[in-house]
Amino acid sequence: MDSVRVIGKQAPSHPFTKSDVEVMRGMRVRLTHRKFGFIIAIQTVLLLLVGFWAIYVVALCTLPICVRFNWMNDWIVLASLLVAIVNIVGSMNSRFSGQRGRGRGRGYDSNQRGSDTVFSRLGGGQPPEGQPLVNDRGRAVSQFPAGKAPFGDPNTSLQNDGRVQVSIKGWRGGTEDSLQKFLSNKIGRAVGATDINYRGDIMYILVPSMEIAQNLLKLSGIRFAGDKLSIQIKTRPVTFGSAGHAQDGFSGSRGGGSDSIAVRDRLVALLQTRADSQGTVLDLSALSRDNIIQSLSANPLHDDKLFKAILILAAQLYPGIVTINFADNGLSSLRPLADIGAHFPNLRNLSLMNNAITDFRELDCLAAAGSKVPLAQLSELILTGNPVSDAELRGPNGGASYIEKVQQRFPTISMLDMNPVIPRAQLGQATPGRPDANATSKQLPFPVAQSFVENQNVNDLTNTFLAGFFGLYDGNRHGLADIYDQCAVFSLMVDTTPPTSTFAQTNPHSQKRIDFSTYIRISRNLTRVKTHQKRVSALIVGKSAIIQAILQLPATQHPVQDSQRFSFDAWQTDVDGTSEPQTQAVVTVVIHGEFTEQPSQNVISFDRVFVLAPALPGSPAAMAGSPCTITNDQLTIRRYNGFQSWMPSTTEPTPVPSLTPEQQEMARALQELTGLNAEWTLKCLENYGWDYQQALSQFPQIRGTLPPEAFH
Repeated sequence: MDSVRVIGKQAPSHPFTKSDVEVMRGMRVRLTHRKFGFIIAIQTVLLLLVGFWAIYVVALCTLPICVRFNWMNDWIVLASLLVAIVNIVGSMNSRFSGQRGRGRGRGYDSNQRGSDTVFSRLGGGQPPEGQPLVNDRGRAVSQFPAGKAPFGDPNTSLQNDGRVQVSIKGWRGGTEDSLQKFLSNKIGRAVGATDINYRGDIMYILVPSMEIAQNLLKLSGIRFAGDKLSIQIKTRPVTFGSAGHAQDGFSGSRGGGSDSIAVRDRLVALLQTRADSQGTVLDLSALSRDNIIQSLSANPLHDDKLFKAILILAAQLYPGIVTINFADNGLSSLRPLADIGAHFPNLRNLSLMNNAITDFRELDCLAAAGSKVPLAQLSELILTGNPVSDAELRGPNGGASYIEKVQQRFPTISMLDMNPVIPRAQLGQATPGRPDANATSKQLPFPVAQSFVENQNVNDLTNTFLAGFFGLYDGNRHGLADIYDQCAVFSLMVDTTPPTSTFAQTNPHSQKRIDFSTYIRISRNLTRVKTHQKRVSALIVGKSAIIQAILQLPATQHPVQDSQRFSFDAWQTDVDGTSEPQTQAVVTVVIHGEFTEQPSQNVISFDRVFVLAPALPGSPAAMAGSPCTITNDQLTIRRYNGFQSWMPSTTEPTPVPSLTPEQQEMARALQELTGLNAEWTLKCLENYGWDYQQALSQFPQIRGTLPPEAFH
């Protein structure tokens, strides 16, 4: 390729490309062919004129006068024919000169290009006056001012510093870092992407050179993170503000500027209205309805950079945040929150309530599976109101599968959707399936009693009833029709959460795979059954319906002969009568125990609550020998967890300071509202000087700092 230079000046810093020199070569060929064609035309005309004049002279000398006159008329005709021939030859030469050069040199046709000069094609305008333009062969060529790129079109992808803008679509399944690593591996060198910006689902990057950009272009269509990448070199680069939007900014640039400063000030004002006074709780719910966000003309549903900018500023202003609420933001993807672990490494409580998350895989960008800095300290997560949780809870395994999928990603959580769950992993503690050899039973500050009964009469009635009930339940369930009230209510709840006690992890009964599908069909676990219709239909009312339901359950055998395997509490209370305005005395019995399922021989733990009314004389219950009739029966079944938890204490309990009745009432109320266990309830009240209102108001702020064992 001929190198291009300018007489009296240094060669341009950006030489012509091969294609441009070929164009100029074609132009030289075209000019040469045009000149050659013009000469041929002149020669043809001269030869014709000489020939006709020679004929005319001969005719004057030899022909008669009349003939000469007639021949002159013919001469006029021949002259007209001569003019036509000249025009035809000129047209043929013009066509010939336009077609020559279309081979190796690719001649330039002005009729096709719409321009007569190479200057207009290359965007340089007309050649400057007084500047002879030559190459090393002394022939005229185009020139651009020294030091500038040969292609001066402002819409080119080439930046002033040589960088090239590339757009990438289909990358959403991964992260920026993983995408750069993937592309670098594929092209065999570092991509070196800078000034990463976004517009919708498209990522815009600047790469150091056109060579890298062309290598990336060859990868368009390759699969990355489950999707196909669409890569383009932008011939008309997309601009992002006066200095280009910053990668982690919003409506501004990394370099600053009045617009970006104004936006930053507004976001700071937003955070000041959303953070608590201690700087530990940040409420970012319903951002689209916030006046400050609306003043920015931003839509959180479609602008990932908004969340990124807010998180960056929040981390700078409130580094001690442990609780963040992202409820009601319409989030279908959590990619905008992927860096939350890096910004808030001590985050303990996260609410994603009432968003549009449809796939558990969206959580991966916050967990170890897809984040460099996962939420390792997360203890509470709320997903209620998302399609992913609603769909999972309607599945055949309900809450068990739901909890399993969440804990696969966040094994440290102890609260899910405001319900306590057993964390899979805790620092220094055993995980399910791997019991700690040094694990010991937790010692409660109060002595453990196997049972509680209000008085001896209640104790006698309860023992008589339980012996008769389980005898019929195991041997003749049809006979239970006599002791259920005509309007009795029955419900069954299945708890499929795996137990994590040391006993459960080492006992073979609890390790068996138990099929709860028969029970789940009529289960009324309100954490899983969400619709009102299903909740109503799962509540079985009436004697005949109850008997029909329990006949469908697997056969059982309760070890009633071994009293230590059962624990019950019983007390008497007064309720409003159903048929008369006066109150009626009833006995509430809460029993915990186990049964063996037949014929599978699976051992299952259960909890059952009965509300018993006295059997009226002559009633079916009295005639069957039962002292009472069942008005309410609530059964809960779960995987086997032994009976050690209610065995009488063999060690001295931890001394507990005596509490006044007022303090006991405060402890009971606070424990009920917060879910704290007895030990941590007392710690909380003591920490605030037994100021109940202060302890209750401060609990949301300190909740994220409490260990999982502080709760039930």
